[in-house]
Amino acid sequence: MNSKIIVALGRGIVSQFHPKMLALLIVPLAVAVLVWGLSAWYFWDPMTAWLRVTWFTGDGWIARGYAWVSQYGLAGLDQWIPNLFAFMLIVPVAIATALALIAVLAMPGVVRFLGKRDYADVERRGTFGVIPSLGNVVRTLAIFIPGYLLTLPLWLIPPLALIIPWLWWGWLTARLMRFDSSIEHASGDEHQRLMRRERSGYMVLGLACAALNYIPPLFLIAPVLSALVFGHYSLSCLREMRTMPPKVIVQEKVT
Repeated sequence: MNSKIIVALGRGIVSQFHPKMLALLIVPLAVAVLVWGLSAWYFWDPMTAWLRVTWFTGDGWIARGYAWVSQYGLAGLDQWIPNLFAFMLIVPVAIATALALIAVLAMPGVVRFLGKRDYADVERRGTFGVIPSLGNVVRTLAIFIPGYLLTLPLWLIPPLALIIPWLWWGWLTARLMRFDSSIEHASGDEHQRLMRRERSGYMVLGLACAALNYIPPLFLIAPVLSALVFGHYSLSCLREMRTMPPKVIVQEKVT
């Protein structure tokens, strides 16, 4: 992990305690609770019933495995496993909604907050538009949702049940946050270069922020903290990039 990532994480945590950023926590939390509650209310029973019938009846390998382990006192698996998977499906809906709202609606405020305090020397050469931001959200979710669902069977393998969701959440966070954290200050050419140069750094940041989703109650601050961390990282990298000699810039464009 390079020093820029560590610094961005540290500065993001410090910025989170500013009253303005603490107030910003209310929006994603309220929306997440609303979406989570509505999703559970309407979909919990039908979803768990469908999973129970699909997995634990018939002649499939899960049903055969369940019939075998039932002989050894594990007959309740057909109840709590569908509930667990339903929980793991509904919670992502709430978190993804909060992340998307932060990326589209709150990130401009986060970036301007940082731009006036820590990065006043970083000139704004780009523009922020809701339509491009929404386009990024749609493109990202179009990959995330099918991929997340298709990899659900792998969660039956104990180590992968933690690793695969974490990788997907890290990817989702990076894709949503990196776009909006730089689009307002970077010109079109600078934005493209930044995305290429810092691709791995953004992914590491995404994984670090996604890890908060596993730690109650830190998952409540994960969306806003992610925006702050990515804002610090993007603006510091943009500042560094603008000080590079023209020769380095030309070489990067060629490669």
